[in-house]
Amino acid sequence: MGTGTGEHPLAVPEVGTVNDVQHPRDRRWVVAYGTLRAPEVVQALIGRTVPSRSTAISGWEPQALDGLDYPILVESAGSTCEVDLLGPMTAIEYDLIVEWEGPWYHSAEWEVDGVTATVFLPVFDHPDLPDRTGVWSYGLFRDRDLASRLAWMWD
Repeated sequence: MGTGTGEHPLAVPEVGTVNDVQHPRDRRWVVAYGTLRAPEVVQALIGRTVPSRSTAISGWEPQALDGLDYPILVESAGSTCEVDLLGPMTAIEYDLIVEWEGPWYHSAEWEVDGVTATVFLPVFDHPDLPDRTGVWSYGLFRDRDLASRLAWMWD
């Protein structure tokens, strides 16, 4: 992902603060259930931390993918998934996150805690989607994988 030049490969143009932005498209929210729950990942991706609040969604759980440090979100009766509601963010920042999510995910709009937010769900029929290996753990990601994820983002 990196350019090797020391400059972030997805550098964000200066857009002011989110509070200065008036256009409705520039007040986007994202449901983070995987690596985007780590403020360090969001900072590396869009150039700033985004306000967040923790909540949970019922009937869903993050599933680990074979050989990867990030999950997909799958329906699971009786489960509850801890998530962070990220926002508001600008359209440019939101577009960077959409690009980051890549071809294994499609977006859906959900109402979460009174906010319309985008959640990224798996494209199950994508030919390259790895096998699921069980429930994904944010705590394990922070302890075991976060440092290497950040190094990869800045390489």
